Amino acid sequence: MIRPLLIIRPEPGNANTAARAKAFELDTRAIPLFEISPIAWDAPDPKRYVGVLLTSASALRSAGPQLVQYTHLPAFAVGGVTAQVAREAGFVSVVEGDSDVTRLVGKIATLGLHRLLHFCGTDVRAFDPYGVLIDRCVVYSADAIEPPASFAAAIAEGPVVLVHSPRAAARLAELVETEARKRVALVAISANAAEAAGRGWEEVAIAAEPRDEALLEAAAHLCR
Repeated sequence: MIRPLLIIRPEPGNANTAARAKAFELDTRAIPLFEISPIAWDAPDPKRYVGVLLTSASALRSAGPQLVQYTHLPAFAVGGVTAQVAREAGFVSVVEGDSDVTRLVGKIATLGLHRLLHFCGTDVRAFDPYGVLIDRCVVYSADAIEPPASFAAAIAEGPVVLVHSPRAAARLAELVETEARKRVALVAISANAAEAAGRGWEEVAIAAEPRDEALLEAAAHLCR
């Protein structure tokens, strides 16, 4: 019998991960614990920048019509999904990096680029800028929402839960009581996310790489 998989990231990422889980033949529960909300923003002068940094597809989806002012600039995107959404948003030149922002910024630094505009959310994981000046432009927030009754039912099944960020890990820890944790396993996208989940879980695995496919590979192992 395959152990249930629980995905708690916000939409549309939740549905995208659930679709990828089908390839692993996992018994999936898709229950977002966060909701993406656009934030009004003032557009900085694009002439100040030599490129834009994109660490989340949610930023592109939330930025609105003002984003067109920057589509002539090179876009440096973390991960294939973000890169594809950038192309769909009209960016002419998209450099697709792997799913680790630190490594991508390190590569940007070797190109001698001096100033980037980072479209992001209110919650941004710290990373080494390698001397590159990076201005943040906050265009969305990921707000915690009250879980539906199906969340408690899913936890009672003793699932494997995918944890895509430290904030998601902390939210999960708020919602799952100590006794229930003993029957729940986690697959975290990073060591920071694993730490944020706290203790008491049946098992906590960390994905080999910070990307969806690696999370699902680790989850498939635990689910079976």
